[in-house]
Amino acid sequence: MGISDFFNLFLIIGAVQGIIFIFVTFTLRKKIEKPVLFLNLFVLFLSLNNLQSWLIDKQATAGEVVSNFITFPWYILIVPMFYSFLIHYLEIEKKRNSLIVISIFLFVSAILARFLIIGAVNDETVSISVLESYHLVEDVFALLYSLLLYVASINILRIQKSLYPKILVYDNLKWIKLFLRLGGFVFVFWILAIVLNTFSSTVTTPYSYYPLRLFSSILIYWVAYQAFFRYRLLKDRIKLRHLIQKDKLQSDELSINSFSKTKLTYEAFELYVKENNSYLNPHLSLDNLAEELSVSVSTLSKVVNTRDENFSDFVNTHRVEKAKQFLTDADFANYTIVAIGLECGFNSKSTFYTAFKKITGKTPSEYKKFHNT
Repeated sequence: MGISDFFNLFLIIGAVQGIIFIFVTFTLRKKIEKPVLFLNLFVLFLSLNNLQSWLIDKQATAGEVVSNFITFPWYILIVPMFYSFLIHYLEIEKKRNSLIVISIFLFVSAILARFLIIGAVNDETVSISVLESYHLVEDVFALLYSLLLYVASINILRIQKSLYPKILVYDNLKWIKLFLRLGGFVFVFWILAIVLNTFSSTVTTPYSYYPLRLFSSILIYWVAYQAFFRYRLLKDRIKLRHLIQKDKLQSDELSINSFSKTKLTYEAFELYVKENNSYLNPHLSLDNLAEELSVSVSTLSKVVNTRDENFSDFVNTHRVEKAKQFLTDADFANYTIVAIGLECGFNSKSTFYTAFKKITGKTPSEYKKFHNT
């Protein structure tokens, strides 16, 4: 298998994978929210771009030279769809324009311009070199427009955090930041392809685009799956947080003043933690809980140690108990297990699974399956 065959195989596999992703996403959801819609469009335009490139490289289109330019500039829409997903995921669409209308206008304008020039070439009004030059200009323009949105995305994540404080409570956005850092290589490969197409006589289309297509496809399909999972996780966490807070408001909270600084018992301490859902705070520590109860850290530590367990085990036990309630409740069957773990106070999937396995002897998935069959 030559290098051309390898890349063509990768392109068609990627395109099929993207179409399957879109089909599964739309099938699994009863309601298609805007972030999910833009995420699917993001994958769709990449898949169409790859499929189109594969058809051209395999000479599946007509044999004439001009036919290779009878294509659609899907790449103009790929980055705008991600940008639109981002601002809807962060729920700042009312503060930042998604630029969808502008992007579609540019896409349609590029198609019209290309077909007008193709018509002129067929009429022998202009030479094929004009079409080749236009293709290069269109590529440069798409690069600059995409780069503009890329920089705008970075600006939102690094500088304009005050726009979306609610989302930061549930998602630290590290996965998006990683994607944007790696996305810089996509633009490097894109610029390299344009330079080679302009100045090189040995490495030209389609070979100049192979590194770009390979890296961008892997990266974009990865972020698509990540984004879909993260969006579902985000929505599940918001719903769970609302239900937990609703239960907390309905319960009778204990008064801190009811505790004696010198006679704090394990039973009273445990009741306070349970009634106030203190263990649901992922940043809970012995220090801040002692301050909350107006007792010394050493006093609180002695109270906890009366049951031959450390503070971490005490807190994790109550977090796991809460998670078990959600996992065995049919009303929460469609919530992701990770969302349940995070909303029960664990700060990561790994710590949740480790603590759950240690306390119950089963993983959360095994426990859920065992109690729901």
